[in-house]
Amino acid sequence: MEFKVQVRKSQFEKSLLNKIARVANRLEQEVETELKVSFKLTFSQFRVLNGLLALGKVSQRELATALGVTPAVVTRQSEVLSARGLVTQQPNPASKRENLLALTEKGEGAVHDASRVIAERQKLLLSGLSLKDETAFERAIDQLL
Repeated sequence: MEFKVQVRKSQFEKSLLNKIARVANRLEQEVETELKVSFKLTFSQFRVLNGLLALGKVSQRELATALGVTPAVVTRQSEVLSARGLVTQQPNPASKRENLLALTEKGEGAVHDASRVIAERQKLLLSGLSLKDETAFERAIDQLL
């Protein structure tokens, strides 16, 4: 004989914050897996590449500010990406303590290809929503941000 124990969900488990975090975690996990398999990139490395695509040649500090991370994160990721030929680093004439970063042609191709894969994963995750619901969801997230 099987007994089912009914556990009440806490207020947090029912909360919008928890639900948003779970959706974000699921999407990030799926994207991270695809990035690793297809591009040998972490999500953090992809964010650096995508930030450089948006900003162009920029200092590490400016990129860190734009991404909402510490300069140390950008330094670590840019060193890995530079070694792979995806990013160039050159001394910043305005500051001897930092480098200017820019995408290489290879890096630009990688970020475009990876962006397509991320868009496909997002579309798959949201495929259960009608276009109206997806649009409403995106608008609500934009308002929260």
